[in-house]
Amino acid sequence: MNTESNVLAGKAALITGAAYGIGRIIARVFAEAGASVVVADIRKAEGEVVAKAIRDAGLRALSVKADLRRESDIKAMIGFTVDNCNHLDIVINNARPKLSNLPFAESLKEWDLAMDVMLKAPALIAKHALPQLLKSGGGSIVNIVSTNAFFISHQPAAYHVAKAGAVQLTRYLAHEFGPHGIRVNAICPALVDLYDENKPLTSDPVNKAVTEVVVPLKRAATAEEIAKAALFLCTDSAAYITGQVLTIDGGITLGDHFHVARRAFYNASGRSS
Repeated sequence: MNTESNVLAGKAALITGAAYGIGRIIARVFAEAGASVVVADIRKAEGEVVAKAIRDAGLRALSVKADLRRESDIKAMIGFTVDNCNHLDIVINNARPKLSNLPFAESLKEWDLAMDVMLKAPALIAKHALPQLLKSGGGSIVNIVSTNAFFISHQPAAYHVAKAGAVQLTRYLAHEFGPHGIRVNAICPALVDLYDENKPLTSDPVNKAVTEVVVPLKRAATAEEIAKAALFLCTDSAAYITGQVLTIDGGITLGDHFHVARRAFYNASGRSS
């Protein structure tokens, strides 16, 4: 048994976008911590694979299909959780749509998709989860955001704007829900070694070399590290933490861009910086 076993015993956790990536790992970590987990995703079959793997490990998990662009699906998703778990204590807003990396003008065709899933949906989920969280005597909401809320990357404009909005939504909800004993926090990961086509990000030698130059800890985060941070925020150990944005970036956002780029060029040339 690890020290995180059963810290969520008796809790019911709803996790969106849990069929893949960070959400899938959060679902497993929360189940291992004793929670009854609901894997919510627009991809029903893939979500059930995740839930079944958790159940096969002797833990508690169910799956539900939810299109977060539909408020009716959001209400049904929360109703499913309460009907099957008898209550709702934890919400993890992790879902994100697949967006094309297009130039600004072209990317605007996906603006509404990005805003609906990554900004409007967490607000609607909070709206409809609130009565259930109140019945549970409080609870915790964690929004999985991104360092792109503050810094610019290859992602399209709508992604950056939605993530920035999610940070302020977190702060607003924390202020609004705090008197009811409901805590709301956000996690902003940077580089995460997620699997793409069965290979982690840094399996590409270029990605690995760049990561070692720009990240002071010289590696990307694991999905488990993000999941365990979310777990901490949902435990009694974080009972007085709300409205906070936890950046998990290995120090990548600490570096001056000129210094980082200069070091990369010196490393490539074999010269000392």
